[in-house]
Amino acid sequence: MKISSLVRDLLRYSWIASVISMLYALFFIFTFSVKHTNLVAGSIIYSIFVGARFFVQSLIDIFVLVEINKRMPLASPNTKRITRFSVGYLLAFIFFFCTAPLEHYLSPGVRSLTLLEDLPSILLQALINNGLVIIVHNLVILRNEKMNAELENARLRTANLESTNLLLKQQIHPHFLFNALSMLKSLYKTNTRAGEEYLTHLVNFLRASLAEPQSRVSRLTDEIKFCNDYLEMQKIRFEDALNCSIHIPEQVLLKGSVPPFSIQSLIENAIKHNEVTEASPLTIRVYYDDDRITVENNLQPRTHVDSPSGKGLINLVERYKILSGEEVVIRQDSSTFSVTIKVLVNENSDHRR
Repeated sequence: MKISSLVRDLLRYSWIASVISMLYALFFIFTFSVKHTNLVAGSIIYSIFVGARFFVQSLIDIFVLVEINKRMPLASPNTKRITRFSVGYLLAFIFFFCTAPLEHYLSPGVRSLTLLEDLPSILLQALINNGLVIIVHNLVILRNEKMNAELENARLRTANLESTNLLLKQQIHPHFLFNALSMLKSLYKTNTRAGEEYLTHLVNFLRASLAEPQSRVSRLTDEIKFCNDYLEMQKIRFEDALNCSIHIPEQVLLKGSVPPFSIQSLIENAIKHNEVTEASPLTIRVYYDDDRITVENNLQPRTHVDSPSGKGLINLVERYKILSGEEVVIRQDSSTFSVTIKVLVNENSDHRR
């Protein structure tokens, strides 16, 4: 429990309750007493005294609460509660006993009594007044604890989502590196110059991708740079058998965001699952429409695919659930396969556009 924020709430609601008690006292006096007397001014002063005394009693209880938390940090909640109530009621009786003479002096049209004669009344007032203060304070404490619990739950949910998102993101790097290094090894065996060019693009790609490893999303302009480096590597391998066009408006590139490697992984997925030969060229289109980006390719499935797990699409779907709650739309017909993703506009929000 954060005492500082709790004390602020207790003071605020104690002040409100004090005003209510003052107005109630004024209403009571005017209803049952003042209509028979001419002590209107005295009644107003007495009502202010009632409200002030309630507020002072609230301050005493707040002080007791703070001191108990300071001096008994290891005590159980039940022990703290019993101590707080016991000390609070004791101080309330002392406080009301000390202020009883002033109450008699300010009370309009009330017969003056000795302190001994008025002792039962003082005790009753102290019990009622402190009981009301405790009720108000307990309601504020419960509200404060509920808010703190909700904030802590939200913090834990966010931390869990961040961890899950980072884990999903990190799963991409080993997968990509394995494929890239396998391709590099193959190129060096057949064409050293092409291998050198491929390695240059691979270094540029990795440098850019690792620049902000903790980022939850990637700017769309950076993501397209990733894709261009990746495509240059693939064109070294497949040459004219691979055609890819990217058409996204400049303003969208500058303002939009997507999960890191999302578009690149969709392009990689298309290459992985389809024939890419001069006889059957693979055509991939990346285009923007209505706040969404679609990666579409002509469908010419490979007869054999290494590790056809489908984890890439599952990964992307899960990351979109975490980041925005938006749906990843997957479509397939007899000739084309496409995946459509939402362009994100607020990288710090969960389930919000």
